[in-house]
Amino acid sequence: MPEVGLIDPPKSSYMKPTNKIHFAIAQMNPTVGDLSGNAEKIIEWIAKADRSEADLIVFPEAALSGYPVWDLANRTDFVGAGLKHLEGIVRSTRGAHVQAVVGFIDKGRSVCGRSRNALAWISGGRILAKYYKRLLPTYDVFLEDIFFEPGVEGRVIPWKGVGVGPTICEDIWDEKYPQKPVKELRAQKAKLIVNISASPFYAGIHSVREKLLRNHASRYRMPFLYVNQVGAQDELIFDGRSLFVDARGRVLFRAPAFEEGLYHFEWDLRQDKFRALPSSKDLDPIPEIYHALVLGVRDYCRKNRFTRAVIGLSGGIDSALVAAVAADALGPAAVVGVAMPGEYSSKGSWEDAEELARRLKIQFRVNPIREAYAFMNGIYRDQKCVNGLKACETGEVSLALENLQARLRGLNLMFISNDEGRLLLSTGNKSELAMGYCTLYGDMAGGLCVLGDVLKTDVYRLARYRNGLGAVIPENTFEKPPSAELRPGQKDQDTLPPYDILDEILKLFIEENRSAKTIRQMMRRKGVPEKVVSEILHKVDHNEYKRRQAPPILRVTQKAWFGRRMPITNWYR
Repeated sequence: MPEVGLIDPPKSSYMKPTNKIHFAIAQMNPTVGDLSGNAEKIIEWIAKADRSEADLIVFPEAALSGYPVWDLANRTDFVGAGLKHLEGIVRSTRGAHVQAVVGFIDKGRSVCGRSRNALAWISGGRILAKYYKRLLPTYDVFLEDIFFEPGVEGRVIPWKGVGVGPTICEDIWDEKYPQKPVKELRAQKAKLIVNISASPFYAGIHSVREKLLRNHASRYRMPFLYVNQVGAQDELIFDGRSLFVDARGRVLFRAPAFEEGLYHFEWDLRQDKFRALPSSKDLDPIPEIYHALVLGVRDYCRKNRFTRAVIGLSGGIDSALVAAVAADALGPAAVVGVAMPGEYSSKGSWEDAEELARRLKIQFRVNPIREAYAFMNGIYRDQKCVNGLKACETGEVSLALENLQARLRGLNLMFISNDEGRLLLSTGNKSELAMGYCTLYGDMAGGLCVLGDVLKTDVYRLARYRNGLGAVIPENTFEKPPSAELRPGQKDQDTLPPYDILDEILKLFIEENRSAKTIRQMMRRKGVPEKVVSEILHKVDHNEYKRRQAPPILRVTQKAWFGRRMPITNWYR
Protein backbone atom coordinates (compact mmCIF):
# COMPACT_ATOMS: atom_id res chain seq x y z
CA MET A 1 0.00 0.00 0.00
CA PRO A 2 1.42 3.46 -0.85
CA GLU A 3 2.09 5.74 2.09
CA VAL A 4 -0.65 8.05 0.89
CA GLY A 5 -3.06 6.60 -1.56
CA LEU A 6 -6.52 5.32 -2.32
CA ILE A 7 -7.46 1.99 -0.88
CA ASP A 8 -10.75 2.02 -2.82
CA PRO A 9 -10.80 1.47 -6.58
CA PRO A 10 -11.32 4.64 -8.67
CA LYS A 11 -15.03 3.87 -9.28
CA SER A 12 -15.77 4.54 -5.57
CA SER A 13 -18.75 6.85 -5.03
CA TYR A 14 -16.69 9.24 -2.96
CA MET A 15 -15.00 10.38 -6.17
CA LYS A 16 -18.22 11.48 -7.91
CA PRO A 17 -18.31 15.21 -8.70
CA THR A 18 -20.74 17.52 -6.93
CA ASN A 19 -21.74 21.18 -6.99
CA LYS A 20 -21.89 21.80 -3.26
CA ILE A 21 -19.93 20.39 -0.34
CA HIS A 22 -21.26 20.47 3.21
CA PHE A 23 -18.38 20.43 5.69
CA ALA A 24 -18.62 19.73 9.42
CA ILE A 25 -15.71 21.03 11.52
CA ALA A 26 -15.24 18.93 14.63
CA GLN A 27 -13.39 21.36 16.92
CA MET A 28 -12.85 18.73 19.60
CA ASN A 29 -11.37 18.74 23.11
CA PRO A 30 -9.82 15.26 23.52
CA THR A 31 -8.16 13.88 26.64
CA VAL A 32 -4.72 12.34 26.22
CA GLY A 33 -4.88 8.59 26.71
CA ASP A 34 -8.69 8.41 26.99
CA LEU A 35 -8.96 6.30 23.89
CA SER A 36 -12.44 4.97 24.66
CA GLY A 37 -13.82 8.38 25.64
CA ASN A 38 -12.30 10.12 22.62
CA ALA A 39 -13.50 7.38 20.28
CA GLU A 40 -17.02 7.57 21.73
CA LYS A 41 -17.14 11.31 21.08
CA ILE A 42 -15.79 10.89 17.54
CA ILE A 43 -18.44 8.26 16.77
CA GLU A 44 -21.17 10.45 18.28
CA TRP A 45 -20.11 13.49 16.26
CA ILE A 46 -19.86 11.49 13.03
CA ALA A 47 -23.45 10.35 13.57
CA LYS A 48 -24.54 13.92 14.33
CA ALA A 49 -22.83 15.20 11.17
CA ASP A 50 -24.52 12.45 9.16
CA ARG A 51 -27.94 13.45 10.49
CA SER A 52 -27.12 17.02 9.40
CA GLU A 53 -26.40 15.68 5.89
CA ALA A 54 -22.76 16.76 5.99
CA ASP A 55 -20.51 15.37 3.28
CA LEU A 56 -17.28 15.42 5.29
CA ILE A 57 -16.52 15.79 8.99
CA VAL A 58 -12.94 16.73 9.88
CA PHE A 59 -11.39 16.13 13.32
CA PRO A 60 -8.16 17.65 14.72
CA GLU A 61 -4.69 16.14 14.75
CA ALA A 62 -4.41 13.10 17.03
CA ALA A 63 -8.08 13.45 18.01
CA LEU A 64 -8.27 9.78 18.95
CA SER A 65 -5.24 9.76 21.26
CA GLY A 66 -5.19 13.38 22.37
CA TYR A 67 -2.15 15.59 21.89
CA PRO A 68 0.67 15.71 22.83
CA VAL A 69 1.24 12.12 23.90
CA TRP A 70 5.04 12.36 24.35
CA ASP A 71 6.56 8.93 25.13
CA LEU A 72 3.19 7.19 24.92
CA ALA A 73 3.81 7.33 21.17
CA ASN A 74 6.67 4.85 21.66
CA ARG A 75 4.59 2.32 23.60
CA THR A 76 3.38 -0.42 21.30
CA ASP A 77 0.49 -1.27 23.65
CA PHE A 78 -0.79 2.31 23.53
CA VAL A 79 -0.54 2.54 19.75
CA GLY A 80 -2.16 -0.88 19.37
CA ALA A 81 -5.06 0.04 21.67
CA GLY A 82 -5.62 3.21 19.65
CA LEU A 83 -5.78 1.22 16.42
CA LYS A 84 -8.44 -1.07 17.90
CA HIS A 85 -10.55 1.98 18.76
CA LEU A 86 -9.96 3.30 15.24
CA GLU A 87 -11.46 0.07 13.92
CA GLY A 88 -14.58 0.80 15.98
CA ILE A 89 -14.80 4.31 14.52
CA VAL A 90 -14.47 2.87 11.02
CA ARG A 91 -17.24 0.31 11.67
CA SER A 92 -19.54 3.07 12.91
CA THR A 93 -19.56 4.68 9.45
CA ARG A 94 -21.22 1.71 7.74
CA GLY A 95 -24.32 2.93 5.98
CA ALA A 96 -23.51 6.60 6.66
CA HIS A 97 -23.40 9.24 3.94
CA VAL A 98 -20.86 11.42 5.74
CA GLN A 99 -17.17 10.67 5.40
CA ALA A 100 -14.66 11.45 8.14
CA VAL A 101 -11.07 12.61 8.49
CA VAL A 102 -9.70 11.48 11.86
CA GLY A 103 -6.28 12.11 13.38
CA PHE A 104 -4.67 9.10 15.08
CA ILE A 105 -1.30 7.48 15.84
CA ASP A 106 -0.24 4.60 13.62
CA LYS A 107 2.53 2.05 13.89
CA GLY A 108 5.93 2.98 12.53
CA ARG A 109 7.58 1.19 9.64
CA SER A 110 11.08 0.87 11.11
CA VAL A 111 12.42 -0.94 14.16
CA CYS A 112 13.47 2.29 15.87
CA GLY A 113 10.35 2.28 18.04
CA ARG A 114 8.86 5.52 16.73
CA SER A 115 5.24 5.63 15.62
CA ARG A 116 3.61 7.86 12.98
CA ASN A 117 1.34 10.87 13.34
CA ALA A 118 -1.45 10.04 10.90
CA LEU A 119 -4.88 10.83 9.53
CA ALA A 120 -7.41 8.39 8.15
CA TRP A 121 -10.04 9.20 5.51
CA ILE A 122 -13.00 6.99 6.44
CA SER A 123 -16.14 6.14 4.48
CA GLY A 124 -18.77 3.41 4.54
CA GLY A 125 -17.00 1.24 7.06
CA ARG A 126 -13.60 1.42 5.37
CA ILE A 127 -10.40 3.48 5.52
CA LEU A 128 -10.12 4.89 2.01
CA ALA A 129 -6.80 6.66 2.48
CA LYS A 130 -4.11 7.40 5.06
CA TYR A 131 -1.64 10.23 5.31
CA TYR A 132 1.43 10.57 7.58
CA LYS A 133 2.72 13.90 8.87
CA ARG A 134 5.87 14.87 7.02
CA LEU A 135 7.24 17.90 8.87
CA LEU A 136 7.97 17.09 12.51
CA PRO A 137 8.69 20.17 14.66
CA THR A 138 11.51 19.99 17.18
CA TYR A 139 11.61 23.45 18.72
CA ASP A 140 9.94 25.41 21.50
CA VAL A 141 7.32 23.10 23.09
CA PHE A 142 7.54 20.51 20.30
CA LEU A 143 9.70 17.36 20.27
CA GLU A 144 7.95 15.35 17.59
CA ASP A 145 11.04 14.05 15.83
CA ILE A 146 11.86 12.13 19.01
CA PHE A 147 8.54 10.29 19.08
CA PHE A 148 7.44 10.03 15.44
CA GLU A 149 8.99 9.01 12.16
CA PRO A 150 8.10 11.35 9.29
CA GLY A 151 5.97 10.57 6.28
CA VAL A 152 7.83 10.60 2.99
CA GLU A 153 5.21 11.65 0.45
CA GLY A 154 1.88 13.31 -0.08
CA ARG A 155 -0.80 12.50 -2.60
CA VAL A 156 -4.00 14.20 -3.70
CA ILE A 157 -7.20 12.35 -2.80
CA PRO A 158 -9.91 12.61 -5.51
CA TRP A 159 -13.22 13.35 -3.81
CA LYS A 160 -16.48 14.67 -5.27
CA GLY A 161 -14.63 16.13 -8.22
CA VAL A 162 -12.22 17.98 -5.95
CA GLY A 163 -8.58 16.99 -5.47
CA VAL A 164 -8.04 17.19 -1.71
CA GLY A 165 -4.53 17.58 -0.31
CA PRO A 166 -4.31 16.14 3.22
CA THR A 167 -1.82 17.74 5.64
CA ILE A 168 -1.19 17.65 9.37
CA CYS A 169 -0.35 20.78 11.37
CA GLU A 170 3.36 21.55 10.75
CA ASP A 171 3.08 20.46 7.12
CA ILE A 172 1.80 23.93 6.25
CA TRP A 173 4.42 25.72 8.43
CA ASP A 174 7.07 24.94 5.85
CA GLU A 175 9.13 28.15 5.71
CA LYS A 176 12.22 26.66 7.39
CA TYR A 177 12.01 23.21 5.80
CA PRO A 178 13.41 22.04 2.45
CA GLN A 179 10.22 20.02 1.86
CA LYS A 180 7.16 22.02 0.76
CA PRO A 181 4.12 19.72 1.16
CA VAL A 182 1.56 22.31 0.04
CA LYS A 183 3.54 23.23 -3.07
CA GLU A 184 3.87 19.54 -3.96
CA LEU A 185 0.13 18.95 -3.52
CA ARG A 186 -0.66 21.95 -5.71
CA ALA A 187 1.59 20.52 -8.40
CA GLN A 188 -0.54 17.36 -8.20
CA LYS A 189 -3.64 19.46 -9.04
CA ALA A 190 -5.02 19.75 -5.52
CA LYS A 191 -8.02 22.10 -5.34
CA LEU A 192 -8.46 22.08 -1.55
CA ILE A 193 -6.02 21.63 1.33
CA VAL A 194 -7.35 20.01 4.49
CA ASN A 195 -5.10 20.61 7.49
CA ILE A 196 -5.79 18.94 10.84
CA SER A 197 -3.92 20.55 13.71
CA ALA A 198 -3.16 20.61 17.41
CA SER A 199 -1.62 24.07 17.41
CA PRO A 200 -1.05 25.40 20.96
CA PHE A 201 -2.20 28.82 22.03
CA TYR A 202 -0.13 31.82 22.89
CA ALA A 203 -1.26 35.44 22.82
CA GLY A 204 -1.42 36.60 19.21
CA ILE A 205 -0.97 33.19 17.56
CA HIS A 206 -4.36 33.44 15.81
CA SER A 207 -3.18 36.34 13.65
CA VAL A 208 0.02 34.44 12.77
CA ARG A 209 -2.01 31.39 11.73
CA GLU A 210 -4.48 33.39 9.67
CA LYS A 211 -1.69 35.23 7.88
CA LEU A 212 0.00 31.93 7.05
CA LEU A 213 -3.20 30.41 5.66
CA ARG A 214 -4.13 33.54 3.71
CA ASN A 215 -0.67 33.70 2.15
CA HIS A 216 -0.73 30.02 1.19
CA ALA A 217 -4.23 30.31 -0.27
CA SER A 218 -3.34 33.39 -2.32
CA ARG A 219 -0.02 31.96 -3.49
CA TYR A 220 -1.41 28.59 -4.59
CA ARG A 221 -4.90 29.82 -5.56
CA MET A 222 -6.80 27.21 -3.59
CA PRO A 223 -8.85 27.19 -0.38
CA PHE A 224 -7.74 25.80 2.98
CA LEU A 225 -9.85 24.00 5.56
CA TYR A 226 -8.02 24.21 8.90
CA VAL A 227 -9.33 22.27 11.91
CA ASN A 228 -7.62 22.88 15.25
CA GLN A 229 -7.88 21.15 18.61
CA VAL A 230 -9.38 23.01 21.56
CA GLY A 231 -8.86 22.44 25.29
CA ALA A 232 -5.88 22.14 27.61
CA GLN A 233 -3.32 19.42 28.21
CA ASP A 234 -0.94 19.96 31.15
CA GLU A 235 0.85 23.27 30.44
CA LEU A 236 -0.47 23.64 26.90
CA ILE A 237 -3.73 25.33 25.96
CA PHE A 238 -5.35 24.88 22.54
CA ASP A 239 -7.61 27.66 21.32
CA GLY A 240 -9.46 26.07 18.41
CA ARG A 241 -10.34 28.92 16.01
CA SER A 242 -10.71 26.52 13.10
CA LEU A 243 -10.80 28.33 9.74
CA PHE A 244 -11.92 28.20 6.17
CA VAL A 245 -9.90 30.44 3.84
CA ASP A 246 -10.91 30.78 0.19
CA ALA A 247 -8.64 30.81 -2.86
CA ARG A 248 -8.37 34.59 -2.66
CA GLY A 249 -6.99 34.44 0.86
CA ARG A 250 -10.19 35.62 2.54
CA VAL A 251 -11.14 34.18 5.94
CA LEU A 252 -14.71 33.11 5.33
CA PHE A 253 -15.31 31.20 8.54
CA ARG A 254 -13.74 31.15 11.99
CA ALA A 255 -14.92 28.87 14.76
CA PRO A 256 -15.02 30.31 18.30
CA ALA A 257 -11.93 30.52 20.48
CA PHE A 258 -11.65 28.19 23.49
CA GLU A 259 -14.99 26.47 22.78
CA GLU A 260 -15.58 22.86 21.78
CA GLY A 261 -18.21 22.33 19.13
CA LEU A 262 -19.33 20.97 15.79
CA TYR A 263 -19.64 23.68 13.13
CA HIS A 264 -21.12 23.52 9.62
CA PHE A 265 -20.71 25.37 6.34
CA GLU A 266 -21.38 24.82 2.64
CA TRP A 267 -19.05 25.51 -0.24
CA ASP A 268 -20.59 26.11 -3.67
CA LEU A 269 -17.98 24.97 -6.19
CA ARG A 270 -19.81 26.36 -9.27
CA GLN A 271 -19.92 29.95 -8.08
CA ASP A 272 -17.07 29.78 -5.60
CA LYS A 273 -19.57 30.88 -2.98
CA PHE A 274 -19.71 30.02 0.65
CA ARG A 275 -22.56 29.66 3.13
CA ALA A 276 -21.90 29.23 6.83
CA LEU A 277 -23.04 30.01 10.30
CA PRO A 278 -21.87 33.50 11.34
CA SER A 279 -18.17 33.53 12.16
CA SER A 280 -17.20 34.27 15.73
CA LYS A 281 -15.59 37.57 16.60
CA ASP A 282 -11.97 37.42 17.63
CA LEU A 283 -10.58 38.50 20.98
CA ASP A 284 -8.08 41.17 21.97
CA PRO A 285 -4.87 39.93 23.69
CA ILE A 286 -5.89 40.48 27.33
CA PRO A 287 -9.37 38.91 27.02
CA GLU A 288 -7.95 35.95 25.10
CA ILE A 289 -5.31 35.34 27.78
CA TYR A 290 -7.97 35.47 30.48
CA HIS A 291 -10.21 32.97 28.67
CA ALA A 292 -7.18 30.76 28.01
CA LEU A 293 -6.32 30.69 31.73
CA VAL A 294 -9.91 29.80 32.63
CA LEU A 295 -9.87 26.94 30.12
CA GLY A 296 -6.44 25.84 31.34
CA VAL A 297 -7.57 25.60 34.97
CA ARG A 298 -10.88 23.96 34.09
CA ASP A 299 -9.35 21.25 31.90
CA TYR A 300 -6.40 20.58 34.20
CA CYS A 301 -8.83 19.95 37.05
CA ARG A 302 -11.37 18.00 35.00
CA LYS A 303 -8.86 15.82 33.18
CA ASN A 304 -6.97 15.06 36.40
CA ARG A 305 -10.19 14.37 38.29
CA PHE A 306 -10.13 17.36 40.62
CA THR A 307 -13.47 19.00 41.33
CA ARG A 308 -12.31 21.53 43.93
CA ALA A 309 -9.43 23.97 44.41
CA VAL A 310 -7.69 25.83 47.23
CA ILE A 311 -5.84 29.14 46.96
CA GLY A 312 -3.83 31.16 49.45
CA LEU A 313 -5.33 34.67 49.55
CA SER A 314 -2.84 37.36 50.53
CA GLY A 315 -4.94 40.40 49.67
CA GLY A 316 -2.62 41.02 46.70
CA ILE A 317 -3.38 41.24 43.01
CA ASP A 318 -1.92 37.84 42.02
CA SER A 319 -3.95 35.70 44.39
CA ALA A 320 -7.04 37.81 43.64
CA LEU A 321 -6.72 37.12 39.91
CA VAL A 322 -6.11 33.40 40.43
CA ALA A 323 -9.18 33.20 42.67
CA ALA A 324 -11.29 34.90 40.00
CA VAL A 325 -9.98 32.54 37.30
CA ALA A 326 -10.65 29.51 39.50
CA ALA A 327 -14.17 30.66 40.36
CA ASP A 328 -14.94 31.20 36.67
CA ALA A 329 -13.40 27.86 35.72
CA LEU A 330 -14.85 25.62 38.43
CA GLY A 331 -17.70 27.59 39.94
CA PRO A 332 -17.49 29.56 43.21
CA ALA A 333 -18.75 26.67 45.33
CA ALA A 334 -15.71 24.59 44.33
CA VAL A 335 -13.11 27.15 45.48
CA VAL A 336 -11.81 27.90 48.96
CA GLY A 337 -9.57 30.88 49.68
CA VAL A 338 -7.35 30.81 52.76
CA ALA A 339 -5.89 33.91 54.38
CA MET A 340 -2.85 33.14 56.55
CA PRO A 341 -1.89 36.35 58.36
CA GLY A 342 1.58 36.39 59.84
CA GLU A 343 3.68 38.64 62.05
CA TYR A 344 3.97 41.34 59.38
CA SER A 345 0.63 41.03 57.57
CA SER A 346 -1.38 44.22 57.44
CA LYS A 347 -5.01 44.36 58.51
CA GLY A 348 -5.88 45.81 55.11
CA SER A 349 -4.57 42.75 53.30
CA TRP A 350 -6.70 40.41 55.37
CA GLU A 351 -9.75 42.62 54.82
CA ASP A 352 -9.12 42.78 51.06
CA ALA A 353 -8.87 38.98 50.90
CA GLU A 354 -12.15 38.60 52.79
CA GLU A 355 -13.89 41.16 50.57
CA LEU A 356 -12.64 39.38 47.46
CA ALA A 357 -14.01 36.06 48.70
CA ARG A 358 -17.36 37.68 49.50
CA ARG A 359 -17.65 39.19 46.02
CA LEU A 360 -16.60 35.97 44.29
CA LYS A 361 -18.90 33.96 46.59
CA ILE A 362 -16.13 31.48 47.34
CA GLN A 363 -15.51 29.92 50.75
CA PHE A 364 -13.15 31.93 52.97
CA ARG A 365 -11.01 30.71 55.86
CA VAL A 366 -8.45 32.33 58.14
CA ASN A 367 -5.52 30.19 59.32
CA PRO A 368 -2.97 32.46 61.08
CA ILE A 369 0.68 31.41 61.08
CA ARG A 370 1.90 33.77 63.84
CA GLU A 371 2.15 31.17 66.60
CA ALA A 372 3.84 28.59 64.37
CA TYR A 373 6.29 31.23 63.15
CA ALA A 374 7.18 32.34 66.67
CA PHE A 375 7.58 28.73 67.78
CA MET A 376 9.87 27.77 64.86
CA ASN A 377 11.85 31.00 65.15
CA GLY A 378 12.42 30.30 68.85
CA ILE A 379 13.63 26.77 68.15
CA TYR A 380 16.15 27.97 65.56
CA ARG A 381 17.44 30.72 67.86
CA ASP A 382 17.96 28.19 70.66
CA GLN A 383 19.73 25.78 68.33
CA LYS A 384 22.07 28.50 67.13
CA CYS A 385 22.94 29.49 70.68
CA VAL A 386 23.65 25.86 71.65
CA ASN A 387 25.90 25.47 68.63
CA GLY A 388 27.74 28.72 69.20
CA LEU A 389 26.26 30.45 66.15
CA LYS A 390 25.09 34.03 66.04
CA ALA A 391 21.32 34.36 66.08
CA CYS A 392 19.34 37.22 64.57
CA GLU A 393 18.84 40.24 66.76
CA THR A 394 15.35 40.54 68.21
CA GLY A 395 13.12 42.03 65.52
CA GLU A 396 15.62 41.35 62.72
CA VAL A 397 14.21 39.32 59.83
CA SER A 398 16.69 37.28 57.81
CA LEU A 399 15.99 35.79 54.39
CA ALA A 400 15.59 32.41 56.08
CA LEU A 401 12.87 33.84 58.34
CA GLU A 402 11.11 35.40 55.37
CA ASN A 403 11.13 32.03 53.66
CA LEU A 404 9.95 30.33 56.85
CA GLN A 405 6.72 32.33 56.71
CA ALA A 406 6.15 31.40 53.08
CA ARG A 407 6.83 27.74 53.85
CA LEU A 408 4.44 27.71 56.79
CA ARG A 409 1.76 29.02 54.45
CA GLY A 410 2.65 26.35 51.88
CA LEU A 411 2.41 23.72 54.61
CA ASN A 412 -1.07 24.97 55.54
CA LEU A 413 -2.29 24.90 51.96
CA MET A 414 -0.80 21.50 51.14
CA PHE A 415 -2.48 20.01 54.20
CA ILE A 416 -5.85 21.31 53.01
CA SER A 417 -5.10 20.02 49.51
CA ASN A 418 -4.29 16.53 50.78
CA ASP A 419 -7.00 16.44 53.44
CA GLU A 420 -9.87 17.65 51.26
CA GLY A 421 -8.74 16.49 47.82
CA ARG A 422 -8.44 20.04 46.49
CA LEU A 423 -5.98 21.09 43.81
CA LEU A 424 -3.68 23.78 45.18
CA LEU A 425 -3.32 26.61 42.68
CA SER A 426 -0.11 28.55 43.16
CA THR A 427 -0.25 32.28 42.49
CA GLY A 428 3.27 33.39 41.50
CA ASN A 429 3.64 35.37 38.27
CA LYS A 430 6.27 35.26 35.52
CA SER A 431 8.13 38.33 36.79
CA GLU A 432 8.58 36.75 40.22
CA LEU A 433 9.63 33.38 38.82
CA ALA A 434 12.13 35.10 36.53
CA MET A 435 13.78 36.95 39.41
CA GLY A 436 13.57 34.13 41.95
CA TYR A 437 11.24 36.30 44.00
CA CYS A 438 9.51 33.18 45.27
CA THR A 439 10.10 30.47 47.85
CA LEU A 440 10.67 26.81 47.12
CA TYR A 441 8.22 24.65 49.09
CA GLY A 442 6.44 27.85 50.12
CA ASP A 443 4.46 30.04 47.71
CA MET A 444 5.72 27.80 44.87
CA ALA A 445 3.93 24.79 46.35
CA GLY A 446 0.95 23.56 44.37
CA GLY A 447 -0.36 21.33 41.62
CA LEU A 448 -0.74 24.01 38.94
CA CYS A 449 0.81 27.46 38.52
CA VAL A 450 -1.83 29.66 36.90
CA LEU A 451 0.09 32.92 36.32
CA GLY A 452 3.64 31.64 35.89
CA ASP A 453 3.69 32.78 32.25
CA VAL A 454 2.02 36.15 32.96
CA LEU A 455 4.18 39.20 33.64
CA LYS A 456 3.19 41.36 36.62
CA THR A 457 2.05 44.29 34.47
CA ASP A 458 -0.26 41.92 32.58
CA VAL A 459 -1.60 40.59 35.86
CA TYR A 460 -2.98 44.06 36.54
CA ARG A 461 -4.42 44.28 33.01
CA LEU A 462 -6.09 40.89 33.36
CA ALA A 463 -7.53 41.84 36.73
CA ARG A 464 -8.97 45.06 35.27
CA TYR A 465 -10.47 43.06 32.42
CA ARG A 466 -12.08 40.64 34.87
CA ASN A 467 -13.48 43.51 36.91
CA GLY A 468 -14.98 44.84 33.68
CA LEU A 469 -17.09 41.68 33.58
CA GLY A 470 -18.12 42.21 37.21
CA ALA A 471 -16.29 44.09 39.96
CA VAL A 472 -15.00 41.18 42.05
CA ILE A 473 -11.49 42.44 42.94
CA PRO A 474 -11.47 45.27 45.54
CA GLU A 475 -10.12 48.57 44.26
CA ASN A 476 -7.66 48.73 47.14
CA THR A 477 -5.98 45.60 45.80
CA PHE A 478 -5.08 47.53 42.65
CA GLU A 479 -3.93 50.67 44.42
CA LYS A 480 -1.67 49.45 47.21
CA PRO A 481 2.05 48.85 46.47
CA PRO A 482 2.84 45.15 45.86
CA SER A 483 4.37 43.49 48.93
CA ALA A 484 5.09 39.99 50.18
CA GLU A 485 4.69 41.33 53.74
CA LEU A 486 7.46 39.13 55.14
CA ARG A 487 9.21 41.90 57.05
CA PRO A 488 8.15 45.29 58.48
CA GLY A 489 7.19 47.82 55.79
CA GLN A 490 8.35 45.56 52.96
CA LYS A 491 7.59 46.53 49.34
CA ASP A 492 8.48 44.64 46.14
CA GLN A 493 10.30 47.69 44.84
CA ASP A 494 12.74 47.55 47.77
CA THR A 495 14.66 44.89 45.83
CA LEU A 496 13.10 44.99 42.36
CA PRO A 497 12.94 47.74 39.73
CA PRO A 498 9.48 49.15 38.93
CA TYR A 499 7.50 46.40 37.24
CA ASP A 500 7.01 48.28 33.96
CA ILE A 501 10.81 48.47 33.55
CA LEU A 502 11.43 44.96 34.85
CA ASP A 503 8.82 43.39 32.59
CA GLU A 504 10.14 45.14 29.50
CA ILE A 505 13.61 43.75 30.18
CA LEU A 506 12.26 40.28 30.92
CA LYS A 507 10.21 40.24 27.72
CA LEU A 508 13.25 41.20 25.66
CA PHE A 509 15.43 38.56 27.32
CA ILE A 510 13.03 35.63 27.71
CA GLU A 511 10.42 35.97 25.00
CA GLU A 512 12.44 37.75 22.29
CA ASN A 513 15.78 36.09 23.15
CA ARG A 514 17.72 39.37 22.83
CA SER A 515 21.37 39.50 23.91
CA ALA A 516 22.47 41.23 27.08
CA LYS A 517 24.37 43.81 25.02
CA THR A 518 21.32 44.67 22.94
CA ILE A 519 19.07 44.96 25.99
CA ARG A 520 21.54 47.23 27.77
CA GLN A 521 21.67 49.49 24.72
CA MET A 522 17.89 49.60 24.36
CA MET A 523 17.27 50.31 28.04
CA ARG A 524 20.08 52.90 28.25
CA ARG A 525 18.04 55.06 25.88
CA LYS A 526 15.24 54.93 28.46
CA GLY A 527 17.52 55.96 31.31
CA VAL A 528 17.93 52.52 32.87
CA PRO A 529 21.49 51.97 34.17
CA GLU A 530 23.47 49.07 32.69
CA LYS A 531 24.07 47.73 36.20
CA VAL A 532 20.32 47.32 36.74
CA VAL A 533 19.94 45.41 33.48
CA SER A 534 22.91 43.16 34.24
CA GLU A 535 21.58 42.34 37.71
CA ILE A 536 18.18 41.41 36.30
CA LEU A 537 19.63 39.12 33.64
CA HIS A 538 21.92 37.48 36.18
CA LYS A 539 18.98 36.74 38.47
CA VAL A 540 16.99 35.21 35.62
CA ASP A 541 19.82 32.77 34.86
CA HIS A 542 20.67 32.15 38.52
CA ASN A 543 17.12 31.08 39.42
CA GLU A 544 16.66 28.40 36.79
CA TYR A 545 16.86 25.78 39.56
CA LYS A 546 13.74 27.20 41.20
CA ARG A 547 11.69 27.15 38.02
CA ARG A 548 12.62 23.50 37.42
CA GLN A 549 10.83 22.72 40.69
CA ALA A 550 7.71 24.77 39.98
CA PRO A 551 4.34 23.13 39.31
CA PRO A 552 3.18 22.90 35.68
CA ILE A 553 2.80 26.47 34.37
CA LEU A 554 0.00 27.36 31.95
CA ARG A 555 1.49 28.66 28.70
CA VAL A 556 0.09 31.92 27.31
CA THR A 557 3.15 33.56 25.69
CA GLN A 558 5.28 32.56 22.73
CA LYS A 559 8.20 31.70 25.03
CA ALA A 560 6.95 30.12 28.23
CA TRP A 561 9.24 28.39 30.77
CA PHE A 562 8.02 25.05 29.38
CA GLY A 563 9.58 25.84 25.99
CA ARG A 564 12.74 27.52 27.33
CA ARG A 565 15.41 24.94 28.03
CA MET A 566 18.33 26.51 29.88
CA PRO A 567 20.99 24.68 31.94
CA ILE A 568 20.94 25.13 35.70
CA THR A 569 24.72 24.95 35.86
CA ASN A 570 25.61 27.83 33.57
CA TRP A 571 28.65 30.12 33.79
CA TYR A 572 27.92 32.01 30.57
CA ARG A 573 27.22 35.68 31.19
